[in-house]
This record gives sequence, C-alpha cells and structure tokens, in this order.
Amino acid sequence: MVRRRIAVLIPSFAVPGILTMFSAAGPAAGAPRVAAIVVLLSTVPVAAAVATARKSFTWWRRARIQRAVAVAFTVYADVGTSIFLLLCSSHALGLAGCALFAVISSYVAFFGGRATVVVHLVLTTVVIAWMTALVLREQPIGAMATIAAATSIWLAVNGTMSIVSTSSISLHRHLERQIDSARTDPLTGLLNLRGLEVQAKRQLRGRSQVGFLLVDLDHFKWVNDHHGHIAGDGVLALAAQRLRDHLGDRAVVARRGGEEFLVVLDAQSTELHALAESIRVALSDPADLIPVTVSIGVSCLDTTRMTAAPIASTINHGMHLADIAMYRAKAAGRNTVVVYAES
Repeated sequence: MVRRRIAVLIPSFAVPGILTMFSAAGPAAGAPRVAAIVVLLSTVPVAAAVATARKSFTWWRRARIQRAVAVAFTVYADVGTSIFLLLCSSHALGLAGCALFAVISSYVAFFGGRATVVVHLVLTTVVIAWMTALVLREQPIGAMATIAAATSIWLAVNGTMSIVSTSSISLHRHLERQIDSARTDPLTGLLNLRGLEVQAKRQLRGRSQVGFLLVDLDHFKWVNDHHGHIAGDGVLALAAQRLRDHLGDRAVVARRGGEEFLVVLDAQSTELHALAESIRVALSDPADLIPVTVSIGVSCLDTTRMTAAPIASTINHGMHLADIAMYRAKAAGRNTVVVYAES
C-alpha cells in the first residue's frame, strides 16, 4: 500500500510544474523549457518502476540493495526537483517551490539510512541557499523577509526529517530487539524453533547434506522432582552453554522445548556419529553438583533429493527422524547415540 501511494505521489510532483509551465514565472522558451518538460515526463517511468519494486520500499527491511535504492531514488527526486526550480524565470517562485523537498524528506526519514539522510540534507541545503542568493540579488521582498522565508523552508524540509528519522531508527532497532527476543529461548539464550527455522534457512540454503542431532537430557524429570525447578533450570542453562561452546559457529543450535536441544548443521553423514559422541561427552561431567547424561538421536538428509521441498519442511522431516532415533537411544538404556536408519 505504501509503495503504491509513493508511486501515485511521484507524478503528482509534476502537477505544480505543469501549472508553472503556463505562467510567465515558468521556464523560459527554448532549452530551459525542453529540459523542464523532460524532468516532468521522467516522473511517469519512475512511478511505474516504484509500483513494481516490491522489496525496495519496505521500512523495516533495510538490506543493502534497499539502502542503495533509497539513495538512488532520493538523488533522483532531489536533483529533478532542483533542476525544475532553478529553471523557473521567477527565483522567488523557485524558492517557494523548495517546500516540495519536505515531501521527499518524509520518504527519506522512513526508508533512508544515514547516508540517504546526509545526501538529502546536503542537496536541499545547497539548493535552498542558492535560490535564496538569487532572490536576494533581485530583492523582490527585502533581504530579511527573504532570509526568513528561506529559513522557514529549510526547517520544514530538514528539521522535521531529522526528528522523524531519529525516531524511525530507534523504533527500527526496538523492533529488531523484539524480533530477536521472539526467536530466542529466554532461559538458555539459544534459538527457539521459530528462530531455528529462520537461521537454518540462511545457513543451510544450497547445502547438499544436512545433519540433525536431537539432544535430550536423561532423567530430567527426576532432577526437577528431587532438586526443584530452579536447579533444573540451572542444569538446562549449563547444558545449553556447553553445547554452544562445543559447537561454536559450526551449527545452528536451538532449544526445542523441555529438556531437548536440536542441532542443525552442514555435515557428511559419516561425521555425525563422531560429532554426536563428542557432544555426549562434553555435556556430561560427573563433577557437576547435579550430574546428567544425554541421549542423542541423529539423522541426515540428502537435500539434493528434496529440491522441491521448502527448507521448513526439510527441517521438520529431519527433526522427526532424529526424534525417532533419540527415542531408540532412550530405549537402549540412555547415555548413548543412535543414528536413524530405516530398519
């Protein structure tokens, strides 16, 4: 909706220009008028491009390509507006028309990063100062009145933008923190399943094999019953920390719920059993105040055979197979590793 409204607003910028063309204050005949017409006509293809640019006018996603689009669009809008205003025969009208920059400022405040804000601030300040100098040379309303008008226009264009931009950046960071919080388990600091899916999509896209390790703390209900839930939470937090330290950045680690942790990583099937054994050893320390052991179920998927399946489905399928292997490890006496096999 926002993108389409911007697309409609762009050719609307041409309306004051068209009206100016029919007045004596507009661009002079010849090259100035031709250049002005070109600027006005350019709003049509730009509006069409904006109407189809689905991912470049989203306030809460400031990826590199979107920042580049914001800078390019701001430069186009500022330069096009500046050219037309400078072509006007009446510099007083051109100075008054600088108020149009305020509309561009509202776009910059929400969609532009720091670089875009700086570019817009510099360009508009230079144009307003230049138009003010031209009006002062003509002295149609007096020096003080001209300076007062120019100052008012500059404040309307850039003062509001600075306030809104700062607020927008703060809100954007706040929303990022809220999103991170929604994807994180508050007790262990690990990802939850929602965060796992997002992170795994980024890390495992294009991988040929994906391994899944489901790590379950043995007899955890006994820990809660005999030591209390606070002590149980401490055991979970310690296990999560050891799991994170042991794997580092190699894998995506999440708390699936309760006393279960899920590890997703790019690894060959032949490596997974040894890795799971190393995790089993790393998480169990007889010297702990509350010693625990873990049972680990392992599965591996060849994603080249699942090219049509979305990554979320791949994760769910791999997690399901690892879950089956983990229950087999429990049935085998716990404190062991079982790799899923069809048999």
